Amino acid sequence: MELLASHLTSKLPFIIGITGHRDILTNNADTVNDNSAELKSTIRATLLHWHHQLNSVAKPNKTSVNERQIVTPIWLMSGLAEGADLLSIEVALELQVELGCEAIKIIGCLPMPLINFEQDFQLNSNSYLQLKKMVSALQKNGNELLEIKHSLVDSDYQIAIDDLDYGDLRNSLYLNQGLFIAKYANVLVALWDGCDANGCGGTADIVKYKLGMEVHWPDNTENLSLKAVSEFDGQIAGLVHHLFVKRVSVTNNISPLLLTDHPQSDALAHLTPKVGELYAYSYAGNENALTDFISTEFIQLLSELRFYNSYSASESIDVANTFTAPDVDNGLSISNPIFTLADDLALIGQQKYRKLIKLFFWFAIVGFACYELAGNLVNSEEGSWVILVTLLSIIACWRVIRYAGKNELKWKYQLSRGVAEAMRIRGFLNLSNIPPSGEPIIPRRYRSHLPLFNHAIAITEIDWWRSSADKNLDEIRDTWIGDQRSFLQSRLQLGAKNLVELLYKRPLYAALLCSSFSKKCFIVAIGLGAILLCSMLAQQIFNFSTLNDANNILMMIVQYSLMVGGVVALWSELFGYESTASGYSSMEELYARAQSLLKGDMTSAKELMLLALAREAMFEHVNWSSSESNNDIKNRN
Repeated sequence: MELLASHLTSKLPFIIGITGHRDILTNNADTVNDNSAELKSTIRATLLHWHHQLNSVAKPNKTSVNERQIVTPIWLMSGLAEGADLLSIEVALELQVELGCEAIKIIGCLPMPLINFEQDFQLNSNSYLQLKKMVSALQKNGNELLEIKHSLVDSDYQIAIDDLDYGDLRNSLYLNQGLFIAKYANVLVALWDGCDANGCGGTADIVKYKLGMEVHWPDNTENLSLKAVSEFDGQIAGLVHHLFVKRVSVTNNISPLLLTDHPQSDALAHLTPKVGELYAYSYAGNENALTDFISTEFIQLLSELRFYNSYSASESIDVANTFTAPDVDNGLSISNPIFTLADDLALIGQQKYRKLIKLFFWFAIVGFACYELAGNLVNSEEGSWVILVTLLSIIACWRVIRYAGKNELKWKYQLSRGVAEAMRIRGFLNLSNIPPSGEPIIPRRYRSHLPLFNHAIAITEIDWWRSSADKNLDEIRDTWIGDQRSFLQSRLQLGAKNLVELLYKRPLYAALLCSSFSKKCFIVAIGLGAILLCSMLAQQIFNFSTLNDANNILMMIVQYSLMVGGVVALWSELFGYESTASGYSSMEELYARAQSLLKGDMTSAKELMLLALAREAMFEHVNWSSSESNNDIKNRN
C-alpha cells in the first residue's frame, strides 16, 4: 500500500486552536447576524498573521497571501459549536482555496458522536445548516473530524450524550474537547470577553488551562490524558492569542481574568499581531520567570520549525515522493509521512556530514604530513613546495569548517534524527495504547533548547487520540523492544565485515580500536623518543656522529607516530564513538530488562514501565544530540 504524500503533508505542522463563545459580538454590532463579516475578517487576519510568521515571502513586491513560499502547514483545531468555532472553520476553508488544501488542514473536534452533538442546534436553523455544511467540508480535501476520547464510564457517558439539560457529565465532555485543543495548540486563538465562566467547560476554562491556571472538572470526570503540566515542568507550551469580543448574553463574572497591562515578554515583541493580544502566562502571581520561559520556548520553536521545514523542503528532491506503509504497525497514522521524511532526511544529512568529515581528514592528513616534513627541508626548493602544500591544506581545512558552519550540516542531521526518534518513541507508546502524560517525555532541562522534539512528540500523540489500539504485549515486545535490542546489539558487536561497517555501524568496536591504536602510537612515540634522547646524549658525551642518520629516522618515526595517533583520536572524537557506545550499552540493558518483564497481560505497572523506558530512550537521544553538538566540526576553528 502506498500513502500519498504531497510536499506539505510530510512537514511538521504549526497548530492553531480555536476557542470562543457561541454568542459573540464585535464592538460595532448589536446582533450576531450583524457582525459575522467583521468577525471573519478578524479571524482571517489572525490566521494570516501566523501563516506569515511561518513562511517567507517568495516575491516581496506581491501582497497576495499565496505569494509566500509555504514550507510549514497549519493545522487548525476547532470545535463545531455555533459562533466562534463555525466562523473560524468557515474562514479556514476560504483560506484553503487561496493557499491550497495542503497549506491548512482543518481538524473539527467533536466532544461526542455527531448525532448527539447535533442536539445542541435547533433543527433547520441557520446555525444547524452551517454545521451540516462544515461537516461535509471537513470530510474532504484532507480535513478531518475527530471525536475526542474521554474518561467517563459507559453508564455516565450514555447519560452525558443524552442529557439536554447540560448537566455536569455533558459539560465535562465540552471541557474535555476544549482542553484537548488547548493542550496541542501552539497558539490558542480565543474569541472571548475576557471574563471567567459561569459554568464548566466554557471558553474561560480553556484559556485558563492554556495559561497555567487551575481548572475544575466535575467530580469523577477528569481525563488524566489532559492533566496539566506542572509549573516546575514549564506548564502547557504555547501562547494565547486573545481576540476581545462582546457577548449577547450577560456574564455574571465581570472581573477580567487577564490584565490588559500584563508584563509583555521582550521575546514576543516582534510577534505583536495587528489584532488581539498575546499571553504566555496568567500573570496572576507576577511570575515573570515563567512568562519569559514560555515566550522564549515559543520563539525557539518557531525558529526550529522554520529551519527544519525549509531544510526538508530543499532536500525533498532526494526523498521519495511516495511513502510506503510500514510492514509492521509503528503506532503512527496521519503523522507517518512526517516521520518517514524525518527518518530519510536524517540518513541524507548523516551521509553529507560524513563526506565532509572525510574530506576534512584528507586535507588534515596531507597538511600534517607536509608539516612534519617541512622541518627537515627548510631552505630548499623541495621545502618551499612542502610548505606551500601545508598552507593550502590548512586553508582547505578552514574552508571545510566554514562550510560546515554556514550550512549547519550537523544541526540539520541532528534535528531530523531527533524528530524521527521522538516520533518513533511516542509511536511505540501509541502502539501500546499508553495515553499522554502530564509529565513530559523529553528531559526538563532540554525542553526550552529543543522544543521541536517536544512538538514532534505532540504531533504523534494526536495519532493516539485518533486510534484505539489493542494492548498486544507480544507485538510490543517484538516490534518495539525486540527490534530496538537487535539494533543496539548490532551496534555493540566487536567485529565488522568491512571498513565502512566498522567506521559507521560499530561504535563500540571502533572506539576500542581507535583507543588501542592511538595508545600504541603514543607508546611507540614515547619509547622511540627515549631511545632518540639516549642516542643524542651518547653522541654528545662521547663526541661521535655516526648515529646522525639513525637519529633522523627515529625523529621522523616519532613525529609520524604522534601525528597518526592524534588523527585517529580526533576521528574518534568527531564521530563520538565512546559516548554513542556508552549510550547504546545502557539502553540495551534497559530494553533487556523491559523485555523480560513484558509477559502476561498489560497492567498499570507495565504501562508505567514502558513510559519510563520511553523517557530513558528520549533522554539518551537528547544527551547524544547535546554531545554531538559539542563534537561538530564547525567548532574546530
